[in-house]
Amino acid sequence: MLNKDIKKVLILGGGPSKIGQENELDNASFETALLFQKHHIKTFIIDNNPFSLTASAIKNKYVYTIEVNVKNVKKIIENVKPDAIIATLGGLKAINVAQSLVTSGFLKDHNVQLLGMNDKALKMINNPYHIKKVIRTVNEPVVPSDIVSSEHEAFSIVREIGFPVIVKSIAAHENTHRQICQNSESLSDALVDGFNNSSVNKCAIEKSVVGYKQIEMVGVRDSEDTKILISGLEDIDPVGIHSGDSIVVAPIQTLTDPEYQALRNATFKIMEFLQVVGSCHVEFALDSSDGNYFITKINLNYNRNMALVERATGYPLQYVTTLLYLGVNLRKVELPAEYHRLTAIMEPTIDHVVVKMPVWPFENVKNADEHLNTIMKSVGSTIGVGRSVEEAMLKALRSSQFSPKDILPSMREISNDELISQLIHPQINRFLVLIEAIRRGYQVEDLTELTKIDQFYFYKLKQLLITEEKIINHPLKLETIEAAHQNGFGDGMMSETWDVPIDYIKKLSMQAKSVPTYKMIEPSAGEFDENILSFYSSYEIENESSQFSSKTALVIGRGGNKLGPNTAADYYTAEILIQLREVGYKTIIINNNPNSLSLNPNLSDKRYIEPIQLGDILNIIRTEKPVRVFVPGNRHYLMKEIKKNQNLNVQILPPDQETGVMLPKKVTYALNFFVTQQSSYFITTEKLINNKSNGDINFITNYQIPFFINDDQLAKDIKISKNCISKSNWIGLVQILFNKEDGMSEYVGIRPLRLTETIFMSHATGINWIRELVKFYTNKLDELELKNNINNLKVSKVFNMQANFPFKQLRINKKYGDSSQEVGARISFNEIK
Repeated sequence: MLNKDIKKVLILGGGPSKIGQENELDNASFETALLFQKHHIKTFIIDNNPFSLTASAIKNKYVYTIEVNVKNVKKIIENVKPDAIIATLGGLKAINVAQSLVTSGFLKDHNVQLLGMNDKALKMINNPYHIKKVIRTVNEPVVPSDIVSSEHEAFSIVREIGFPVIVKSIAAHENTHRQICQNSESLSDALVDGFNNSSVNKCAIEKSVVGYKQIEMVGVRDSEDTKILISGLEDIDPVGIHSGDSIVVAPIQTLTDPEYQALRNATFKIMEFLQVVGSCHVEFALDSSDGNYFITKINLNYNRNMALVERATGYPLQYVTTLLYLGVNLRKVELPAEYHRLTAIMEPTIDHVVVKMPVWPFENVKNADEHLNTIMKSVGSTIGVGRSVEEAMLKALRSSQFSPKDILPSMREISNDELISQLIHPQINRFLVLIEAIRRGYQVEDLTELTKIDQFYFYKLKQLLITEEKIINHPLKLETIEAAHQNGFGDGMMSETWDVPIDYIKKLSMQAKSVPTYKMIEPSAGEFDENILSFYSSYEIENESSQFSSKTALVIGRGGNKLGPNTAADYYTAEILIQLREVGYKTIIINNNPNSLSLNPNLSDKRYIEPIQLGDILNIIRTEKPVRVFVPGNRHYLMKEIKKNQNLNVQILPPDQETGVMLPKKVTYALNFFVTQQSSYFITTEKLINNKSNGDINFITNYQIPFFINDDQLAKDIKISKNCISKSNWIGLVQILFNKEDGMSEYVGIRPLRLTETIFMSHATGINWIRELVKFYTNKLDELELKNNINNLKVSKVFNMQANFPFKQLRINKKYGDSSQEVGARISFNEIK
């Protein structure tokens, strides 16, 4: 039964995105907030992330746009008097705040319940000593380790357990400091770093299990001790490479049934002992030579691997978890209508394979160490879904390369010495190095010895190479196309390899009867007739997808998270979906980021998890026949080719101004306009702040609305701006740039308003400018209403948005970066005095 005592809940948000945390927390929070509102529970949130969709979905008076810390949360609790708080959706920072509130007795004194975990479970999180104690209590194997507060104590422990060892900070400020030490010198260095990053000046020293298999399990438990396993995940890379940087496969491929059942039972024992109500993620290190294992980590807070499990299985994990928080038991949970006869208590069975591939930041950050180790370095990931491991692998790889042309990169130029070095000391191009090693004839047994990767995956890579050779050596053959499709190769790759138009490949595919069919991603492996409208492509006879509507808008997602527009672009995509529905369109999204907001089922009518590449997009367009296609962010090749191949109404948001962009070297402020064919409407001034103090527009990563200038200067600037706009023929959201030196202002350029600044301006003005753009480009804009809203606009606060950079997490000694290196942002405001 629903807990009727919970009438108000405060969600602790995740704060600005960073390495290890993109949009998965906000996605889960959004799901939770919608359910709370459905059950008439007042929902409050504290978060200073400007790209939080949850904050946008909650009434403004219930949103606290401030940093998530103990002081601020205490003030909100005293003011709002919530019945409960949720910390499992805010990452490590929210957990640390909850730990402080529980330890101090503040929650108890204010009669506030902590949902999702009890005190015993909360005490364990991010504390190796308590994790080890829990594991031993349930008679499960734990990696030998101890807590030390000095170098002397550390070396005493190491003399007992021997090198290699792992050093990890206790109560770390960030969850990135975990280092493998092979000798005394590296241990001394790691201890200095570890003590510095521990809030209690302590480190854990543990036996290294580097080279063991990494296996993960995600389960759910209710208050009546009913437990189910949602899915297992297998990291292709062994222990020693952070799971966030590993290639991950679901379902598990290489464990024996006794091994699998042992890990499943261990997960259940952990959940039962901790009295988990909700979801739980347990990580294991398994010795493939004898099947022995250790439990290495227990997570009760929502994370990227829980998000991956949701995408892989189709099981509505956070939906179910939220209802468990509210006192509903698994047997009583009513799933959304599209699940038909499925119940929440059923363990998912899937008839497809999902492979997750990391996405790296090093294209934008040149000086970082690209070697893979226990410190996470990827900024995002993509997934491939197929009927076989080979197909899913190659789709994931294609998705992670960000080439709409569908060309696979090659490592053919690498020397043999460098190849061996990278097999032993892996770097970010690990997957391509493995393929190249097989291409050069390395034996599978030798590769497994060097990499500790299971032989199973090398045989799968061999199959991909056989198919690649067939494509190269037997061009334009129908049987070649059929084999290529079955193993995940795209039409674009064959088009490039054979130097023929992609339309010709499509014609040959029709002749070979090798055309894509779409399969539903749902948790019953086809046992029940569901209507869960999430799909992936394959090349089989039965097709489970057809045209959804005669009035459909297709939105082409951004794919894996990268530096730059980053999580803002995904928020922007989600808002486009919301606003298209508002103006009457059925919506379809194609995306392949497992942490994406835009793949949330509440936001679209239908979803395709496919590579963001021309061939795959054209296949979906042929199936769905959308009347409009929206592309968030400029992707010039993709847009040109889609328009060439189809007579479609295609729109880039923000508008891709065909006349080009004038970008000056120096700029200090801007005027933002909404421009239609008839008029240009001045919205607000904006200060553009350069941390390097050289005025270079590329280093403007801090923003302020409004920028204060006198009325005479503003009137002059508006006149100059409107004259410039009229000459440019630009439409949509347009930014006119000015530079101010020695008290004099000068017009210096024009550009479309960037994704991040559009979202920032929406916060500052209270007008959703993505909504206005969508209405404008779907001919639904009421210009008189827009004009009145702008005329009545009163910015009563000074809003600031400041970019976050990943330099500290990547161990780079750099303070400021340019706009291409942003990993997230924080927003704040002050009252105008």
